[in-house]
Amino acid sequence: MNLSVIILTYRSAGYVTRCLDAARVAAEGLDAEIIVVDNNSPDDTVRVVREAAPYANVVARDVNGGFADGCAAGARVAKGRHLVFVNPDAEVRPDAFTALLDCAERHPRAGIVGGRCLTSGGGDDPRSWWGRPTPWSVLCFATGLSTLFPGHRLFDPESPVTWTGERRVPIVTGAMMLVDRRVWDEVGGFDTRIFMYGEDADLCLRARAAGYRPMVTDRAAFVHEGGRSSSSLDKLVLLFTGKATVVRRHFPRGLRGAGARALLFGVWLRGALSGRVAGPDADRQGRPMARRGDWAELWAARDRWSGGWDAKRS
Repeated sequence: MNLSVIILTYRSAGYVTRCLDAARVAAEGLDAEIIVVDNNSPDDTVRVVREAAPYANVVARDVNGGFADGCAAGARVAKGRHLVFVNPDAEVRPDAFTALLDCAERHPRAGIVGGRCLTSGGGDDPRSWWGRPTPWSVLCFATGLSTLFPGHRLFDPESPVTWTGERRVPIVTGAMMLVDRRVWDEVGGFDTRIFMYGEDADLCLRARAAGYRPMVTDRAAFVHEGGRSSSSLDKLVLLFTGKATVVRRHFPRGLRGAGARALLFGVWLRGALSGRVAGPDADRQGRPMARRGDWAELWAARDRWSGGWDAKRS
């Protein structure tokens, strides 16, 4: 089998059918299988998937281990030479999988291939790929500078430039990502210790360190609204921790601490400006705390940065 399409769901009953229909059309004529992994959704996602896609291999888990863990569960049962991960709120165009495979076969050292993200109106969405995270880019994100100045080379350095055709990129978005099975096995796949957000960057940077050069092709188009399985605050916290993890793990050792401190300062500043973090809520060490504990994960992540996460993968 040449292709395994892996779709991870969580509370996706309201929109996963469109994703499945699009994936089925894109897989027609290919030696492909479609695998749906559900992370213990509390809604009717599993029932909806089984009714809408009887052709799919459904893996209904009894635990929500996060995006990377769910995708790894799908990869374990996949039979294809290539794995394509597709978000449940993404709709691939009919020739997207064919274009991904064609690019991967013409550029075997790419190892990872992504496509061109489109808005619901058909315009270009800049989230097709990302630049390499650095302490500065993390600080800009944490303080909101990248939101205030989207696409700015100084204040939003991770955002992609306008592109056409095919090109090498630092990071392919996990919303639609083809990974050669040999590359997946060689570098260890997504790191399941990352719950959500950042696992695509981590995988691409590990693949680059192993000598591969991820690419994107504009012939593999898909629409992705994004963020439907998490609240805006939850997403913000997970994005913070994911970016910090990637910088901690892949930036030069002497500057990793600077990246962690930049992130924490940015979190405090952004929280203070939004009113979510206030002086009276600081703990005895002077660390700002959330009034309802919303930011607790950030401070737990800070402790994990100091050890454990740099250990060799088991």
